Formats: sequence, structure tokens, C-alpha cells
Amino acid sequence: MNDRTHYDDAVSSVVGEMIMIVLVIILVALFATSAFSLIPGGREASVDIAMTNESGDSTVIIWHKGGDWVEKNDLKVVILGEDGSRDEYTGPDFDLYDHNGDPTGAFDLGGRLEVDLDRPLKGGKDTVRLVTQTNVVYSGEI
Repeated sequence: MNDRTHYDDAVSSVVGEMIMIVLVIILVALFATSAFSLIPGGREASVDIAMTNESGDSTVIIWHKGGDWVEKNDLKVVILGEDGSRDEYTGPDFDLYDHNGDPTGAFDLGGRLEVDLDRPLKGGKDTVRLVTQTNVVYSGEI
């Protein structure tokens, strides 16, 4: 046997190992890509709401009747007037209370959100919306 034969055997085993490593890397990349596409995306908050407002009153009370809790900083109350006006009330503009009536930082089951509006609402003509940064949680007419 000459030295050339041993050298050729060594080269073929190294090439074989390199091909195996490349195949494993490609398979891992394909598996990771397909696995990440199966992971569900983030879910939007879902809340069951009841709202009260006395006719001509400038206070709206929104009750949390079920579903997810939402942080106060993520909420915004939007009043859409029949004349096209739009009033927005963010966290510092309204109060949140838990089911015991104590102030809280989250809108959760049994709790309520109270917002004092700049003007009284017009029954059947103004729309009240409770929104987060990404979706409308509640929309209803007074």
C-alpha cells in the first residue's frame, strides 16, 4: 500500500462527516422554522362589560362582568359624539375600583371603571368605547 491510498481514505471520511453536519444543520433549521410557525400569536384581551349612565349625567360607569383583566395604563375611554366630536380619557382621567370598592390598578372581574366626562352624554346619540392599544374592548350607545 502506498501513502496515497491512506490519504484518500482519510479525505473521504472527512467529506462524509462534513456532509452529515451540513444535513443536520439544514434539518434543524427547517424544523425550527416549521415549529415557530405553529406557535399561536398573542391573544387580545376579551372582557364582558356592562355600562351605566343616567340620562343627562356626565359620569359613565363601566362594570367588568367577566373575561380578562386589563391594566389601567392600557385602557382608554373614547366618547364619539353625534356631531363627530371625539373625547379621550386615559388612565389619569378615570378611576378603577375592585369588587370591594377599593382603588386598584387593574380592571378585573367585579370591578368598575368610573369616568367623569367634560359634558353630559346625549341618550341614543353618543357612543362610548373602551379600548386598549390594539383593540376595542367595548362599544355601545348611551
